[in-house]
Amino acid sequence: MDKEKMININANLLEEPVFSSFEKDGEELKVANFTLVKKYGGGKEYTKCSVYGEKSEIVRDFKKGDFIHVFGYFKERAKGDKVFKNFIVKSLNKIENKNKIEDNKEEK
Repeated sequence: MDKEKMININANLLEEPVFSSFEKDGEELKVANFTLVKKYGGGKEYTKCSVYGEKSEIVRDFKKGDFIHVFGYFKERAKGDKVFKNFIVKSLNKIENKNKIEDNKEEK
């Protein structure tokens, strides 16, 4: 992992996350996969994300359309003649929407 390539992304959750697990070094490792979509101008940018271990449990509370912040790095892998690009998440959280934050300010 190259620390200089670590980046932040803020985008909306495209659809419900998919959960699975696999065995690594004799232990079960949990993984959550999800896609973020960022709209700008007339286009959209999609980012396929994976989060591993205990942090994958955070994703269980995410719903389609939630505004999510992720921090991590891109990893590419080749399979045959295709190259797959995936964002490996090191930390993440849901960002409450602006209206909800403003509602809370009015209540105080």
